[in-house]
Amino acid sequence: MKRLFLLIAAIVMVAATGVSAKGGPTVGERFGPQDTIIVKMPNGAKMVLYLDNMAQLQAFRNYSLDSLITVISKYAGEVDNLERTSKATNSQQMTVTITPSEKSDDTEAEQVTITVQGHDQNDTTKTERHEIRINKNIKIDVEIREDGKNTRVNVNTPSKSDSTKTKKDKPYKPTRFGLDLDLGLNTFVNQDDAGGATPIPDLKPMGSRYVSINWRITSQVGGKSSPFYIASGLEFAFNNYMFDKNYVIEEDVNDVTYFRKANDINYQKSKLTHSSVNLPLVPMLKFKRANGKEGFNIGAGGFVGYRLGSHSKLKYSQDGSTEKDKVRSNYNLNDFHYGLTGVIGYGNLELFARYNMNSLFKENRGPKMNVISFGLRLF
Repeated sequence: MKRLFLLIAAIVMVAATGVSAKGGPTVGERFGPQDTIIVKMPNGAKMVLYLDNMAQLQAFRNYSLDSLITVISKYAGEVDNLERTSKATNSQQMTVTITPSEKSDDTEAEQVTITVQGHDQNDTTKTERHEIRINKNIKIDVEIREDGKNTRVNVNTPSKSDSTKTKKDKPYKPTRFGLDLDLGLNTFVNQDDAGGATPIPDLKPMGSRYVSINWRITSQVGGKSSPFYIASGLEFAFNNYMFDKNYVIEEDVNDVTYFRKANDINYQKSKLTHSSVNLPLVPMLKFKRANGKEGFNIGAGGFVGYRLGSHSKLKYSQDGSTEKDKVRSNYNLNDFHYGLTGVIGYGNLELFARYNMNSLFKENRGPKMNVISFGLRLF
């Protein structure tokens, strides 16, 4: 139970700190990027391979195990001497490196390092080692040592540089999909009031809002390093026009839309609202910063759209109560509209503007005016 508690505490410490429980360097920082392969024999013997990379493991295929044992057998005397020295000095580990003489006739002679590791019979220290793997990228090595009085827990985790090597690069996709939101304002331009016969009201800026929810398709043209993109998709837009100076929108008996300034009631709110679905097509230039993140981008193109619905709304006070009147009508708004749209930005900050080239109302059925919408695009 005690060891289980220590093991759980060690894992929690690793999750919280990202370093070894001793506060020292991790395994990757002490030894560098290295893999260890342990081959266990039926008689209890072990063969340990220390590899810096997988290329060395591929090269190991060229070795014959029988030939390797034959080479090591050449130095059997050194192994015996090494083992006797280890026992005499009560050392747990002794290592000797044998380098062939430069005058040797054996052209295939190689440097051989032999390590003999023993165990002190009087040593009462108990050591347990655990390897915990979480998914494929997280590995935790836990060592618990008990000497009867004290318990020490060592926790090692791979270094950050090692873990990043196992992360696979995302595949290149020239076409990507996404959602963004346009928040802006509307204003009237190119107004023609027919010499004052059909007055056109000013708009209240903060009440004349433009909101668009966009499903965006962005395609890169010319390869992975090209800055040229084509942006398209579907936009669901909501236009609000809030009239100033107590103007209201109405229709006469001839089904002609006009604006009238009311004198009998003081309207707190008077506005026209319509929704539409739009299809843009915008060529763009998008540049990357030195760190690979989004940099400067600019684009200009066109759009076409179709009106989905429209209504007017009046808000006023009467006999001490607040009244709200909503009238659903097309108000002779053009069903189809088209125009120009552009965008400019840097990083995650992007500004948009759009200009409706055809009039807001049908010809000879309402006032002549165009609409400009502009604002901020949120990703």
